[in-house]
Amino acid sequence: MKQRWTATTVAEALDLIRAAKDQLDSRVLALAPGADFREKDRIEKETPLFLAIDLDLTYLEQATAAKHQFNEIVRSDTAPDAG
Repeated sequence: MKQRWTATTVAEALDLIRAAKDQLDSRVLALAPGADFREKDRIEKETPLFLAIDLDLTYLEQATAAKHQFNEIVRSDTAPDAG
């Protein structure tokens, strides 16, 4: 079974990451109900899985750069004059 999920906001992306983790945990538990930590760890390490994540942080990087630039302008405008 393949799934593809799409998020368009940070909140949606975080929800999808949690949902994917919960689904993986659920499948491992279904594979070995009652398994102890070591058995669960072994199953997680040995069970093949393909995961691809395309993460476009362009907007966040641009917004961060703009904020830093704004902060520098404000600081330079409010800094006491040397001299």
